[in-house]
Amino acid sequence: MDGVAHVHLGKTGEWVFYLLRMKPPEGGYSAVADIRLNGLQECKLVLAAPLMTQPEGDEALKRKCIDWIERREAEADAASQSAESEAG
Repeated sequence: MDGVAHVHLGKTGEWVFYLLRMKPPEGGYSAVADIRLNGLQECKLVLAAPLMTQPEGDEALKRKCIDWIERREAEADAASQSAESEAG
């Protein structure tokens, strides 16, 4: 298994996600991403694609991580706006 770390600066802070690649015996691409915010694990995502190369797989999993982070931040924004409107 080998891995690489990526940083994504979001609205809520610095997100770090680690792609841990596995070498599937039948070839293709297989990896898990560990997504963290302020050092705390928030999510794990998996991508397994038998016909994908490592560069394609890394790019697809990075995009999947960023999409997840952006959805999470949008949900947090919506929750805080809802709380503000209820308080006001």
